[in-house]
Amino acid sequence: MPTLILLAAACFPYDGAISHGAQRLRGHVGGDVKRQLEWLQEYGQFGCIVIVALVVWLLDPPRRRRLLDLLRGVILAAVIVVPAKLLIGRPRPKFDDPGVILGPFGAYPIGPGKGIHHAWEVWRGISSDLWSMPSSHTAYAAVLSVFLAAVYPRLRWLALALVVIVGLCRVLFGSHYASDVFVGGAVGLAAGVLTIGSGQRP
Repeated sequence: MPTLILLAAACFPYDGAISHGAQRLRGHVGGDVKRQLEWLQEYGQFGCIVIVALVVWLLDPPRRRRLLDLLRGVILAAVIVVPAKLLIGRPRPKFDDPGVILGPFGAYPIGPGKGIHHAWEVWRGISSDLWSMPSSHTAYAAVLSVFLAAVYPRLRWLALALVVIVGLCRVLFGSHYASDVFVGGAVGLAAGVLTIGSGQRP
């Protein structure tokens, strides 16, 4: 976890350059490859977690109780990630303003006709434009991977690879800066280890 935070800090000054490079690369990704990557970046989201939970429930009854650990991990990650997004207030890469962190009191112009807003003004139609840090997709992917690695240790390398793919895709498709992904990964890893653990137990 500390390593991920250090990587986030190291990436922060270069987030703009990394984002521009991803934008250029994105122009060369299309067709089935793009569709598959867009699908893979949803690993760790609600539908994916439900499918994993159903598979465990139906095929591995002795480990059903571990699903409560997964639920606790997802809830803990959400309790950290959602307020963090609202309080940090970082504009998404589409605004090309990587050095801006609004904090709870800063406001940002999110587009013509939409005005200047704080990140926490969810009732004002800002969508998620100011919620770049941390990456919730990466956080939930990390929680799910901690669960899979703890319950099925032989899947640990696949689980790790899927988190990396999610993080890369979030940057590639312009949803987050690289540092957002590292912070999200750190949150998810911490939430997963605290609620699920890192070793196998029935």
